[in-house]
Amino acid sequence: MGLEAAVPREQRPSNELQQLKTDGLYSWGSLEIPEYVQRLAAVFTGFFVVISGPIAFQTFDPAEQPAEFALASTVGALFVVAILTLRLFLGWQYVGDRLMSATVPYEESGWYDGEIFVKPPEVLTRDRLLGIYECKPSLARLKNTMLGSGVALLLCSVVLVGLIRTDTDGDGMYGRGAARVPRMTTATGIVFSSRVTDINQLAYDDDLAAAEAEAAGGVPGYCSDRYYQAAAARSLLDFSVDSLHLWMSDHRRGRDLTSCHTGGQYCGKFQ
Repeated sequence: MGLEAAVPREQRPSNELQQLKTDGLYSWGSLEIPEYVQRLAAVFTGFFVVISGPIAFQTFDPAEQPAEFALASTVGALFVVAILTLRLFLGWQYVGDRLMSATVPYEESGWYDGEIFVKPPEVLTRDRLLGIYECKPSLARLKNTMLGSGVALLLCSVVLVGLIRTDTDGDGMYGRGAARVPRMTTATGIVFSSRVTDINQLAYDDDLAAAEAEAAGGVPGYCSDRYYQAAAARSLLDFSVDSLHLWMSDHRRGRDLTSCHTGGQYCGKFQ
């Protein structure tokens, strides 16, 4: 239209609307409802199976925790759907605002020569009709999808957190090792398996070690007891402090640490 000659063709709102309707992604906003739902369902299913499902599988065993696995996978897939819908909504909203506005900013050749085009009455009437009958229905659909996926995402997240808290024991353990009750506590450690009578047996019997690991849920035995958690942390701290003192002592004496190690053990002697 000659009335818009001052505005480059690709920056005219009516042409921007046509570009949206022919774009591979943004055209989803103008699809018929059945096809629109099918594409979003395909995105949800694809991310559920390929990405969020395998990630959730690393934390939740579908055989033992089907609800947690399904909810965690659904949260990941719904997040992608919500972000995708938001991106579509923002694109359609931008063009819709330009269609409904009486003025249109445009650039003749670059960011440094921006201008404002005031629409003649004929152009304004046409653009607003396009905005009302083509943009607004798409925007309403995208907004409803975005809100629906957001609410579903929130609900699934709340239920998932509730399940995790319900299955968390007093020591804060969840999943493997949670609510495991030791069969025997000795001065040398904690025993879970009925086949083990002394924790020292685990050092030379692989079968007993495997049985103990299974009974403990695949986590260290001290994880089920606050006292042994603190003891393990204290042992690590003492080891770190001793190592630091040893290094400082050698540094003051000007020793070469690399020459004082054999087989991974310190062999230096203090005067």
